[in-house]
Amino acid sequence: MGMWTIPTIITGALIVLVSYLLTAGVMKKTRHRESATDTPISKMVRDHPVAMNPIIIMYIIFGLFTGIIIFYYWSIYGY
Repeated sequence: MGMWTIPTIITGALIVLVSYLLTAGVMKKTRHRESATDTPISKMVRDHPVAMNPIIIMYIIFGLFTGIIIFYYWSIYGY
């Protein structure tokens, strides 16, 4: 087992968990909108349409994890 095995498993589990929770939240809102005749779009989504996008959030988590790995190796081996 390598040094990054456990952090990679934890990051992968975090990505799966956040994806599931955000997707389930979107499905609940979709069902609620189907039952209502006219549901206004929330102010946060209207002002920032990408704020609750699960794909963008996953890219952020992946980018942070990759950045930590790159920073770690940079700090050990230098430029």
